[in-house]
Amino acid sequence: MNQEPDGLRQLVLEVLGLTLLAAAAITIAAFNVFGEMTAEAQRALLFSLSALGLCTIPILAFVAWRMSGLARQNRQLFSRATQDGLTQILNKTAFRTGVEAEIMRGPRRIEDSRPYTLLIIDADHFKKINDRLGHATGDVALVAIARMLKRSVRKDDIVGRIGGEEFAILLKGAGLEEARLVAERLRASIECLSVGPKGRAAQLSVSMGGLTFVGAPPYEALYRTADANLYRAKKNGRNRVDITSAVRTARPLGHQKGATAALARTIG
Repeated sequence: MNQEPDGLRQLVLEVLGLTLLAAAAITIAAFNVFGEMTAEAQRALLFSLSALGLCTIPILAFVAWRMSGLARQNRQLFSRATQDGLTQILNKTAFRTGVEAEIMRGPRRIEDSRPYTLLIIDADHFKKINDRLGHATGDVALVAIARMLKRSVRKDDIVGRIGGEEFAILLKGAGLEEARLVAERLRASIECLSVGPKGRAAQLSVSMGGLTFVGAPPYEALYRTADANLYRAKKNGRNRVDITSAVRTARPLGHQKGATAALARTIG
């Protein structure tokens, strides 16, 4: 969307260039038709060129207005295509696309790669909230969780809603210990939230499963392992964090293609 001013500037220059070409063509045609320019012919030529210049102004204004409207429509369409309508964070497809694009931008050698951690977050006892307090309150709970997740991580981390009450975060540059600290902070922050009318409010909590990795293994393998860790967190009592690491530090793994394949087999 930052390309809008550049596009408008380019279009203005193109219209001005066409105007100058038209002015040159009018001038050449006038000399060819009238030959030696009389005072009356010169006034006619000057009027024609002035009219051409004046007509350019409303044309440029209209073009700028139309481009602004089209850019606004494009932003709205992009937002609808990539954002979850309820929580206003990335939807499932956009989250996956963002994660894959991010990890593929890394260094060619896996030993030079910075770590990432994929977190899968699931709201605990969400069906009970819907059944007891209604789906509208359930929606409020999802929005509250999404906002807490979004504002509690760094701006360049990727946050999305990937299921009904399931969220995901890609923590950039976060190794295992840092990821555990971040996840515990998120879990504790959400535990302080509640939704519903006074006297019947439901306290929120989430369970988290995560995987720390380097390189660019397949997204499906990352998700499968992080989701298995989430299941273990749920099984062990909910409102807890379970993160494992696929990073091997004993020796370099070599070229990214072979290393990420080995890593994928490890976490898959």
